[in-house]
Amino acid sequence: MIAATTSMGGPPLTFNFTLSGLAIYLDNFAIIDLAKGDLLRRERFVSSLDKGADLLFSVSNLVELTGPQGKSRTAVRTFLDEIGPHWFPVELDATEVVNREISGTRLGASCISRNFIQDYYTFQMMMRTPNSGRVIDLSQNSLRLSAVLDWIGPQRDSILKGSADLDKALVNKISKHRDEFDEQPEWLDKKFPNLPFNPAMPATFTYVNLVRNLILESKARTLKKGDGLDFCHAVIASSFASVATLDKHWKRRIDNLPKPNGLARVYYGPELDEMVTDIESWFKPESV
Repeated sequence: MIAATTSMGGPPLTFNFTLSGLAIYLDNFAIIDLAKGDLLRRERFVSSLDKGADLLFSVSNLVELTGPQGKSRTAVRTFLDEIGPHWFPVELDATEVVNREISGTRLGASCISRNFIQDYYTFQMMMRTPNSGRVIDLSQNSLRLSAVLDWIGPQRDSILKGSADLDKALVNKISKHRDEFDEQPEWLDKKFPNLPFNPAMPATFTYVNLVRNLILESKARTLKKGDGLDFCHAVIASSFASVATLDKHWKRRIDNLPKPNGLARVYYGPELDEMVTDIESWFKPESV
């Protein structure tokens, strides 16, 4: 959950982030399907958030969600409003999160994106200049996710370019590593060993083993447009959520990581109904 701490008569000095109970990460297809699909399913999902769940949300979600127009855009905005303050800003850059873990940042804090919410709040203040006639809202209503779309919209092109750069960087990295592996097969175990799961460093476990498997499968499967961003989605979603959605290929890749591990249970498109039912079961009292 996210909340603003204010001083006497002043603007927020700090933002407080808490993540307890069930953490959920939705890929963009899931956000759109929940927003536009069965109304009862959407209501059930939102009700679960009110009972003690939080949605992990990153800038990468926002960029793709600025695309829908018309009724689709209205449905997405309504759904994001219904989430209320039950969200938690997470980093887009998986490498940054891994570096934080390696430096000793505690679990949870390693994935927070404080810049995300701080930049958004600065945008809100700019839009509410003196004598503008717009009231500065410091309540939880000012933290609704639909309003974040207004902030990110003008930056969409530059962030999409950043996404394309992520694709290129991932393809080049995997290609280079594959060449090194082909020349010296023992190199892989030295550089990207099969790491056992460490609950204090879940992103490092996911990142290293995922890169290892991408190298091994690179001869049979070619990375495609969007995979750079999807790689980051997969690392953050599986490492810090209890429940997550990814597309079919990335679900398979996460499912194939070494076990036992404490990663999220991952669902893909046709499993959204099952996911909502499973989330509801989390909050049902155990029978005596």
